[in-house]
Amino acid sequence: MRQRIDPWRFLARLLVYFGLTYAAWQPLAPTYAQFLLRAARVGVWLTEFSTDPLWQHPTELLISPERSPTAIFYFHRTLFQQEKLPPQGIPAEWVMANLVLLIPLMLATPAPTWRARFGKLALALGVALILQVADIVVGIKAFYSVTFPGMWSPFATRVYQFLDAFFQSWDTQLFPFAIWAGINLRQLLPARLVGAPAPEPTEGGRAQRRRKQRGKR
Repeated sequence: MRQRIDPWRFLARLLVYFGLTYAAWQPLAPTYAQFLLRAARVGVWLTEFSTDPLWQHPTELLISPERSPTAIFYFHRTLFQQEKLPPQGIPAEWVMANLVLLIPLMLATPAPTWRARFGKLALALGVALILQVADIVVGIKAFYSVTFPGMWSPFATRVYQFLDAFFQSWDTQLFPFAIWAGINLRQLLPARLVGAPAPEPTEGGRAQRRRKQRGKR
């Protein structure tokens, strides 16, 4: 059943959930950064299949807690040593900051049951994780394409630079709203655009259909 969103009640819930999420996020961020590191390793590995041994899974990702508990560092095993480059860092606290807004949005949206609400939240978190991994992968590729221009075509360099800027501009604020709106689209649209649900069949309606079916035989 489609539930109507009351704006003021939604806003009140959103502010409460946002405060709770914001308070809980700081101690949870390092743990989630470790999880994001493992997911990003898979994402980078999937993009580095190559017949060239130089580009056959050369990227290493790690977290140095003594430097930052949430920064993800990466380096190319061969090229960084040749160019004497230190590991480059990606501030994962910015990459995963979209969860601080996405979680309250999903929890504040009405649902028939709490099970349905947490089911939507799980779907939203899955989509957010994919986008976070894509953000990290694109950031690494953009750095490679600029730092090692002979390894990439000018077109590929421009594409990675565009995608890097796109993710940086959308990640923390616009992605959460896009995910939330996409999952709850039916509730956000006016009722006249969604259409009325099909009526439940009654006992009389079932009996009438059975008589018609017997008559056709």
